[in-house]
Amino acid sequence: MNVESVKSDKGVVLLRAIQLLDSTLREGEQSPGVNFTPEQRLRIAIELDEFGVEFIEVGHPTVSQDVMEGIKLIANQGLKANLLAHSRALRRDIDLVLDTNVNWIGIFFCLSNACLQKRFNITLEQALDRIERAILYAKDHGLKVRFTPEDATRTEWENLERALSLAKELKVDRVSIADTTGSAHPLYFYELVRRVVSFGILTNVHCHNDLGLALANAIMGIEAGATLVDATINGIGERVGIVDLAQISTILYYHYGIKHYRLEKLYELSQIIQEITGIRVQRNYPIVGENAFIHKAGLHVSAVVKDPRFYEFLPAEIFGRERAIYLDKYAGRDSIRFYLEKMGIKDEEITEKLLSIVKNSQKVFTPERLLEEARKMGGVE
Repeated sequence: MNVESVKSDKGVVLLRAIQLLDSTLREGEQSPGVNFTPEQRLRIAIELDEFGVEFIEVGHPTVSQDVMEGIKLIANQGLKANLLAHSRALRRDIDLVLDTNVNWIGIFFCLSNACLQKRFNITLEQALDRIERAILYAKDHGLKVRFTPEDATRTEWENLERALSLAKELKVDRVSIADTTGSAHPLYFYELVRRVVSFGILTNVHCHNDLGLALANAIMGIEAGATLVDATINGIGERVGIVDLAQISTILYYHYGIKHYRLEKLYELSQIIQEITGIRVQRNYPIVGENAFIHKAGLHVSAVVKDPRFYEFLPAEIFGRERAIYLDKYAGRDSIRFYLEKMGIKDEEITEKLLSIVKNSQKVFTPERLLEEARKMGGVE
């Protein structure tokens, strides 16, 4: 696949469609301590569909009866997104997927020599035969197939090449290149994905974050020709998780001009997952963290109140959020004015007095406390 691109003032714009698959309901549920009820699965899927992801990975039906029930609930909603269920290369797993009425199946199998010998105790030929039978069975029953050679970044190329040739021969709809341990260097990942794309099969990337490289590898995958990125809300998943939905969708918006996702829902999605899972994101987490649109240093604030673009790459409103000013000893006059003007106060004497109080206090001032002090000065009736 030849990937054309052009330069814009914000970076590279690729002249092809990039799509997102959200795996919160499958990969995300593999986070320690996370278990969704069927009703929670349905709520999350509906929210993701409204956000606009093209694929929702709804779960692995063989895990438990409640996962199966949740997948069936989702499949009966008539959502716009493609629904994909996870499956081992086993007929009994595929039969369970067929019972859910989803339209896609994700069949996975590890093909590294270490896996074949120590985990499965089979030869590459036996593995390929098992994969072929599974793919043919799924396609014969009307499912679209994504094939994932698990741990692709540590699999010998000869093995991967054999599997990809088979996938192309069987007319697999997509292949997914997984950096299962999150250890691949982005430049290596780029070269690997580029070689995979050359087989002419639509290519997904599934990047874990064990070295903090998931997002970088996802971007390199896109640059190498991948057309779909797996993500989860708040980046949750096995161990330390995978690509964060908020970050990758914002990158697609800002750097690649892909603007059909409803970014204003990202904070709400994050809050829903935090509420359900109890896993809180750091305050300084990008896009959805509490500090993402809070400005503190007086010099920064003076610039931001004139034009948010000085210190916000995109305005808070794009994400359905409001910018705020943090009031402590770093505050400047514009920090005080920001809140006073919201209260309808334009009095420089009060501004100066409040600035002195804030700067000489050891406490953080909330807008409410600022209003209280302004009242004491007669600035507010």
